[in-house]
Amino acid sequence: MSSRSRAKALKALRLTVSYLVLIVMAAWSILPIYYIILISFSNVTKLFAFSARDLIPSHVTLAAYRQLLLGRFLPTIKAPNFPLWVMHSIELAAATSLLSIVLAMVAGYGLSRLDMPAKKTLAMFTYIITFLPVTATTVPLFLLFARLHLLNYVGLVLAYTPGTAVFAAFLAKLAIDSIPPDYEESAMVDGLSRFGAFIRIVFRLAMPVVALTALLGFLGAYMDYATAYAFIGINPKMWTAMLGLYYLAGLYNPASAPNYNIFAAGAVLMGIPLMALFLVSQRMMTKAYSSLAGIK
Repeated sequence: MSSRSRAKALKALRLTVSYLVLIVMAAWSILPIYYIILISFSNVTKLFAFSARDLIPSHVTLAAYRQLLLGRFLPTIKAPNFPLWVMHSIELAAATSLLSIVLAMVAGYGLSRLDMPAKKTLAMFTYIITFLPVTATTVPLFLLFARLHLLNYVGLVLAYTPGTAVFAAFLAKLAIDSIPPDYEESAMVDGLSRFGAFIRIVFRLAMPVVALTALLGFLGAYMDYATAYAFIGINPKMWTAMLGLYYLAGLYNPASAPNYNIFAAGAVLMGIPLMALFLVSQRMMTKAYSSLAGIK
């Protein structure tokens, strides 16, 4: 065999092995999601009632979705419970995203553009704080907000925001550092104030980081359980979707444990807003990661 033929054979072997590894990794990643979706369209009442032959469904039913969307699991709530919980989650997540964007961009602009004492130390401290787990602050936040009588939605938004805003402020600083200050100076020469230049120049050029901040803030608040349980766990009328699913799984009250197909349907329905948000912001996410990757 010639050296050229040997090189082609090795290249084909590498491609084959690479594709096999990628297929196995993709199947390993997709299988849990497929399993949950499959359970949600079935009458399975236990998670381990499936066998390998059940991976190809023979009967599809929407009973779980119908019961979840129309069911009233808590008699104290007169409307269908789960849609109300999802709406609460979306409202809290949206408010957290907006507040996170404001705080992150203002803090990032200050760290990047303004001359202040110990600015590098403050930036490093901001970076170090991002390594602290958010759940570690749940108890201190609960004690603080209980004294302030803010164990409600307002308190939840204020508790969610720092976890996203601190990390996003560091990213905003890096993004603003890459924007030449000459753009703002030219705009201010033309009559804009510093705030006007920030809104019309810096904010627009840093839009990928703004979108990334919005996505991170939304995900953190939408998927949170620990802080929401500490703040509003005793009031079912204020529950979020995560608290509602926890209840439906029978962990909050074992006597009310439902079929797991209902729990799976709830997980699928909760994933729809996240999937829509990801699809809308996918291009911005790509720009954000590529712009931050190019910053030295």
